[in-house]
Amino acid sequence: MEKIRCKNNFGQWVEIPKEKFFFCPSVYGFVVKNDKVLMLTNKSNGKLWLPGGGVEVGEKIEESLKREIVEETGLSVEIGKMILAKENFFYYQPLDHAFHAFLFFYICKPITEFKKDYKSDDLESKKPRWIKIEEIKKDELSDLEDDIFGILQGLGK
Repeated sequence: MEKIRCKNNFGQWVEIPKEKFFFCPSVYGFVVKNDKVLMLTNKSNGKLWLPGGGVEVGEKIEESLKREIVEETGLSVEIGKMILAKENFFYYQPLDHAFHAFLFFYICKPITEFKKDYKSDDLESKKPRWIKIEEIKKDELSDLEDDIFGILQGLGK
């Protein structure tokens, strides 16, 4: 049985049987406002992550990103340029799901405001909030720490 080595949602390396993997195109937004970026807390590991998620069949990437950001934060955004495309193998331990993911990251600009007490029904994300870019540390990020932190550092200049 062939296995694929990947990280789980707790940052641990695991080996998962190849047949457990599903293709999963996903899209995420660096929603930037002045010197802050919109971040969420992952329920399973308590780490920071960007709003976004899976692209549904028949849905265009930018439509998906707008939908995901509204679902997770209540905020409407204007989509800017794509700044990162990444392939990732990932195991989501709470549901015993493995993903061969294609991740697309965009710069976004808020066009509405969200309420600080916004509650999402999202399976994994909670507590949307603006965080000063300079205050985010690499070890606080949930996944793809080097890539995401590098982009954040570039946005903070």
